[in-house]
Amino acid sequence: MLSSGCVTVYQPLVSLQRPVVVDPRIANFEGQRMLVRCIPGDYLEPGDADQLCRNVRSLFTKQGAQVEVEVPRAGMSARGEQDGPKADLIIDLRARLVHEESSALMGVVSGLTLTLVPSISEFTFAQDVTIRDSSGFQLASDTLQGRFIRYNGIGVWAVNSALDLLVRSDEEELTGDAPKKDFSRDFHRQLSQLAFNAHMRSWVMRGFEEPPRGQESLPSK
Repeated sequence: MLSSGCVTVYQPLVSLQRPVVVDPRIANFEGQRMLVRCIPGDYLEPGDADQLCRNVRSLFTKQGAQVEVEVPRAGMSARGEQDGPKADLIIDLRARLVHEESSALMGVVSGLTLTLVPSISEFTFAQDVTIRDSSGFQLASDTLQGRFIRYNGIGVWAVNSALDLLVRSDEEELTGDAPKKDFSRDFHRQLSQLAFNAHMRSWVMRGFEEPPRGQESLPSK
């Protein structure tokens, strides 16, 4: 019980902290066809890649898009060229570990104090995003980085649980799944903005041959 208390702090780093214009709660991609590919790697197991794809599919489906997902195995695409209509946007997602650190000394001190002094570990990860059109032309790309710092100890957990219950608002909580919700909010906003930018760039490159689908969902001034 003493070692189970954990407080996680989420810190948005590269790109995740940028302001966005697109609101993920409205139909920004009405009628758009998307293919989302979550590529497994050293940091992203196939099962986690599948969960990521389902999450992103839900994000864009709520914004009016028709979304297919794919988790390629061994770097090979499972979707043939003739498998249904071509996607307007192809979104490739790759995750990698940038940095990981934990203090052995703090772990010893934490054990000697029965976790009243917490042990501390942290890791920084990157989500590489590439968006292309149906012909393979790259429309947008970015790297989103975030850091998670974990404090393991009954003392820090008890204090922060009490503060969450009595003082902090829901947006300021540090215990439970609050850090996960904060990251998901930032990730969804940035990914939606990237996809919308790619969609608009594709429309401009076509010479404005048709009005951009979902334009009616843009917020008015």
